[in-house]
Amino acid sequence: MYTYIIKRRDFEGRGVSMKLNDVINNIDYELIQGTEDTYIESISYHSKHIEQDSLFVCIKGQRTDGHDYIAQAVMKGASAIIVERKVALEFIPEDLTVIQVDKARSILPSLASQFYQYPSRDFRLVGVTGTNGKTSVSHMISSILQHAGRKVGSIGTLGNKVNEMDIESRRTTPTTPEALDLQDTFSKMKQSSVSDVVMEVSSMGLALDRVNGCDFDIGVFMNLTQDHLDDHGTFDNYKQAKLKLFKSCPFSIINADDEHAHDFIDASIGKYTTFGITNGEADLRAVSITSTASSVSFTLEGENLTEEISVPIPGEFTVYNSLAAIASCLQMGLSIEKIKEALAVVKSPEGRLQTIESDQGFSVMIDYANTPDALENVLSNIRAYTAGKLMVVFGCGGDKDPKKRAKMGQIASRWCDHMILTSDNPRSENPSTIIQDIEEGVLLESSYEVIEDRRKAIERSILLAEQGDIILIAGKGFETDQIIGETVLPFNDVEVVKSRLASSPASS
Repeated sequence: MYTYIIKRRDFEGRGVSMKLNDVINNIDYELIQGTEDTYIESISYHSKHIEQDSLFVCIKGQRTDGHDYIAQAVMKGASAIIVERKVALEFIPEDLTVIQVDKARSILPSLASQFYQYPSRDFRLVGVTGTNGKTSVSHMISSILQHAGRKVGSIGTLGNKVNEMDIESRRTTPTTPEALDLQDTFSKMKQSSVSDVVMEVSSMGLALDRVNGCDFDIGVFMNLTQDHLDDHGTFDNYKQAKLKLFKSCPFSIINADDEHAHDFIDASIGKYTTFGITNGEADLRAVSITSTASSVSFTLEGENLTEEISVPIPGEFTVYNSLAAIASCLQMGLSIEKIKEALAVVKSPEGRLQTIESDQGFSVMIDYANTPDALENVLSNIRAYTAGKLMVVFGCGGDKDPKKRAKMGQIASRWCDHMILTSDNPRSENPSTIIQDIEEGVLLESSYEVIEDRRKAIERSILLAEQGDIILIAGKGFETDQIIGETVLPFNDVEVVKSRLASSPASS
């Protein structure tokens, strides 16, 4: 039985508070001092967000340790503190509750789910995972559902939204929010009366248990290629993290063309369906694929199902994304007619193969492709309909898996007529060192140049372009800043392109 008191505010101006023992009743802990009967009005794992009567959870991160901020929690009026090691109590008031757990981060999902009363039980929840395609597939599913008249929440790289409106939420991670922020967002979506939520589920979100406590209805697996080894250490660790999603979903949707598909099928605890292009045994198959510079069409085949599908986004990867979205929406009760109708007008998410046409007759495409597999998928598809030269501007992120840099250099030189190697987000690494790593993979006789300044590199590509050419600017997509050392600078590929094109002679 929950005990509530009135909070000072939530996003609607009011809310509820809860007794601490109602929040911690599902975890193992030791009471160090105080009482579990104290009331809490909020939960925080960051000292900046501590409020009067907060429960402060001391989490040890890579750079900071929450235990070092206990004094701030006391000064800001926290009513309870969770620690994972012994701390000095002489500076903590005797009436302030302190409890100890083995791993504070691992119990955060349980605390958050209890505090927000398991909001994901009140809507259909779809989780999309894979090395590539999470954002595009999530966007496509959300677009189809909205077209059918449903109110949809979306969580991922492009932000947290209800339909197309951003909602107020904290973001400390680029894709899958921390467990507390995630449950808070779910709670706001529930109060907005969403019927469905589509969420990108990252490997780190799974590995760090951020999605524990989420009541998934559908899990979608797109693909698995080498990436994030700087986070997971080994490819198997990376795969095992992804597999966790399908051990908690009653229904799974799996790309049968991926070489790891059977691992995901075996991990699935419920029913599943498969999709693919090359695997003739997939439940949903795309055949007779036709791609142009502006669209792709195919015949959808399945049990008692044959439909002609057209999507105004080019590329074979769009076919895979569409198949995943179709399977998801069919499972969620939409008719194939409604799905077809929505796909015929769907738009690319921002920064995903976003195309800007110039007055001089060439095209500039901006895409987030920042892995070898993603870059090859995009370039190989663009190559098929490029009338003139295909150029690419790209770099690789610093403090990330360096093994993929030479691979991306080789891939780009194999598909492109000219390359401009530049900076991405170098972070703490020397940009020139990153570019040198890329150069090691560039094939002999390839045409390329190095311009470390990303703005100048983009401007140079536009200067070189002629009628019929296509420029791909890869790696950052929708991002609005560039991280150089400890400095975060405003930077957006799309805005740089638009500014340069507007100032060119043919635009005046």
